[in-house]
Amino acid sequence: MRFEYPEDLDTVFIAGEPEESFVNIGLSLLLPHLEPYLIRTMKEARAQVKDPRLSEDLQAFVLQEGQHYQQHKRFNELFHDRGFDRLPALEAEMAADYERFSREKSLAFNLAYAEGFEALTTAMASIFLELDRSNWHPCALALFEWHLVEELEHRCVAFDVYQHVSGDYLNRVRVGSFAQRHLLGFLLRVMEHMIERSPREMAAHGGQRGHRRRVRRLNQRLVFQILPLMLRSHLPGYSPHRLVVPASLEALATRYTESAEHTRPSSA
Repeated sequence: MRFEYPEDLDTVFIAGEPEESFVNIGLSLLLPHLEPYLIRTMKEARAQVKDPRLSEDLQAFVLQEGQHYQQHKRFNELFHDRGFDRLPALEAEMAADYERFSREKSLAFNLAYAEGFEALTTAMASIFLELDRSNWHPCALALFEWHLVEELEHRCVAFDVYQHVSGDYLNRVRVGSFAQRHLLGFLLRVMEHMIERSPREMAAHGGQRGHRRRVRRLNQRLVFQILPLMLRSHLPGYSPHRLVVPASLEALATRYTESAEHTRPSSA
């Protein structure tokens, strides 16, 4: 894919929604550290995957994740030197965690973490594709929309690899819950720091009263829309294969495939 961004893209790239914009910047900052960890984990698991179809899916997953974090690295460069001085330390902390997980944790732990992340992004993508996205800046929307479409496309792979290699239900729930808290905690810390360093933007968007109103709305979306989908992934009979995806997914996937500079079959 080739996404183009204006150098002066506003940090509030979702019009009227600084907190939601900052949360999505946090997600983008996380991915160049998280997704290489997912790739390392899947590559380690590959030797234990005996099913040819699953092995093919695993390779497609690795290829997609590699594209994702490279694209987000380009997007993240827009926000360097904008006065958010704590962001490098927050990123470094997460990067160190992922290096430590790869070095010290078991494959079953790392695969369960990967599945916890994929369950979270599947929930996020399912809600995102049903929302009105007309207030997003088009260039930011294209990146996140494309990425979340692909998250839904490969939503089953981490789960299937985990079940194939380990299948320990209690470990999946325990580590998956940890992964989701770990990830959401990072997004919250990024949002809080960016709010602290953006007094003019916050004043222009209604000050403390506007902030409280928007945070309440984000919390309601988390509690009443995203959280139920996440909790469903912790049930014993859960399978992402049963998820009913948004009707818009196929058309969006076709549009982004047609706009790609290059396409590669999943068996490559």
